[in-house]
Amino acid sequence: MGSYKILLISGLDKPLWNEGWEYKAAFEKIGQTVTPFDPRDVQDPVETVFRIVREIKPDFILHTKDELPPQVYQDLRSHVKVVQWYPDPVITDWLPPYASACDVFFTMSEGLVPAFKRYNARTHFLTQGFEPSFFPMKELTEEDTRAYAADITFVGNLGSKPYYLPRRNFLQAVLKKGYKLKWWGPKLPRKFSTLPLLLGKLGRSYGGKFVWGEEHAKISRLSKIYLGFDAQPQVRKSMSERLYIAVGCGAFYMCQYVEGIEDILEPGMEIVTFRTEEEMLDKIGYYLPREDERRKIAGAGRDRVLREHTYEVRLREMISVLEKEIL
Repeated sequence: MGSYKILLISGLDKPLWNEGWEYKAAFEKIGQTVTPFDPRDVQDPVETVFRIVREIKPDFILHTKDELPPQVYQDLRSHVKVVQWYPDPVITDWLPPYASACDVFFTMSEGLVPAFKRYNARTHFLTQGFEPSFFPMKELTEEDTRAYAADITFVGNLGSKPYYLPRRNFLQAVLKKGYKLKWWGPKLPRKFSTLPLLLGKLGRSYGGKFVWGEEHAKISRLSKIYLGFDAQPQVRKSMSERLYIAVGCGAFYMCQYVEGIEDILEPGMEIVTFRTEEEMLDKIGYYLPREDERRKIAGAGRDRVLREHTYEVRLREMISVLEKEIL
């Protein structure tokens, strides 16, 4: 693997929502030179990005979403190679022009590769990962236990987009069964249709904020069962970064089955999966009183994530592809 200069274009002011800082840290661990750039930090981002390209002469630009208009990336290709790593499992209306306006396109959903190839023949699958340095494992206190411990935990979005709605049903089934649930993420939207949720058990189970970093690590360690629901489980290998974060932090991770997930972590040995509400409740009932089994599975999962699924590993895989395609 060679050593390269990379211009990383990302929303770097919000680590809660953007993996840019994790990419930077992992790139630097494997000997790459990274210049970060957040277009929102300057008055004229288009002029600025071209100036930066002229000054540092990067080997490639890496970006994720719509940080700049697609035509800007298309124009940049006259001066530098452009790479996009899209971190969501859906193809939205604005995305195809971006996929077309890069030299190599990576998707975190293997099942979407054929669709993306319609816009860019150089489309590759690259699942997300875990950057341990952003989730420090510090000593837990009694205050941490009071704040974060739970029998059942969920971290994520319960908003009104169609692919979020099934999560509400699963979590309400958990509550109906009498299990103690605590969930963390963006607040439920305050609409007339969500009032029963806000005022009911689901609303009262809200932890109060979105969590990341050290807080997420504490939650992972202090939860007996960490539930996971990916947005598009029917799309092959469309697991979100949350899988790697939770398991990498030591959680006993029980998730809705995602097609192909067994190639990433082994169900029953490193994680636990379910397909229906009934199966989820049955497995919660089985594992909740069996701490030793949970610890064994959580430990095996964490070991595998730290061995095979860090961003250091992932970005080596990315550079290997780029060296074959464009570098």
